[in-house]
Amino acid sequence: MTASVRPTVSVLVSSYNYAAFVVEAIESVLAQTEPALEIIIVDDGSRDGSPELLRRHYGDHPEVTLIEQANGGQLQAWITGFAQARGDIIALLDSDDRWNPDYLQRIVDVYAARPEVDFVYTNMQLFGDLGEPMFKPGPDRDLGLSILLNAYYHRFQGAATSAVSLRSALMARLLALPPERAADWLSRPDDCIVYGADILGAHKVYLADTLVGHREHGSNALKSFGPSPLRVYRHVVGSERMLEFYRRQAGITPRWLRMAKAEFRTKPAPTFWELRAYSWLLFQAPMPLAKRIEHWVGMLGHYLKSRRR
Repeated sequence: MTASVRPTVSVLVSSYNYAAFVVEAIESVLAQTEPALEIIIVDDGSRDGSPELLRRHYGDHPEVTLIEQANGGQLQAWITGFAQARGDIIALLDSDDRWNPDYLQRIVDVYAARPEVDFVYTNMQLFGDLGEPMFKPGPDRDLGLSILLNAYYHRFQGAATSAVSLRSALMARLLALPPERAADWLSRPDDCIVYGADILGAHKVYLADTLVGHREHGSNALKSFGPSPLRVYRHVVGSERMLEFYRRQAGITPRWLRMAKAEFRTKPAPTFWELRAYSWLLFQAPMPLAKRIEHWVGMLGHYLKSRRR
């Protein structure tokens, strides 16, 4: 794909018992200044009338496809929807969130201008119970590659579902989880996408503008985890299984740690935290101490040079 071609976008909407919000979510997609190729809604066994509501509103809409399945969790909903997707880019949307009108245009601008980029995520504006940006104000960032960072350090470099987009080829690799692993992700499968994309070598870009509205309410997945240590621990165990699967899929071994400097240099403007993290990775590498020091000096030089730009 050349930089002059506008990639097409398939929007995947997972819907479960959000009849009060789902129409607003779909309308925010239809109002985009950059039209989506298609909107694929997967209803995951809702019992609140959501499927009937969606059929009334969009049953005859040429760009909207509604798929109904028995309740299998959000990851299974993505797998079902992705099997029907035709776009170059997959944009994910939760059925209780909404996009600003220029969201798709902004992310497609990045993919069109930079064919090497695999994954774009943006800041989010919380609304509902709260009303503030999810991330602190700051510049856009090219995160480069983070294979080692997430294979060994587990750094979350992404956002909640509705602010995440990625190329279809990457999505296909990420969703190739065996059934027993997919069963771990009834909710919060954005962790699979965010962590797995790094381990599989995705080049990520972050847009700092708040282009997505993330609704805060009592049924949010993250809120349901708060009071339950058992659910939190099960989620941690599922995360470790998922990370191990992606590490094996990528063929990562401790010898890869020798490439810490090379990976660090893919980040045009690394943070001090990243310098510390990659220093830790480097000093675990199976190589002579003198060589590790030489590589660390190179990393420090890259960091200091980026500060002067």
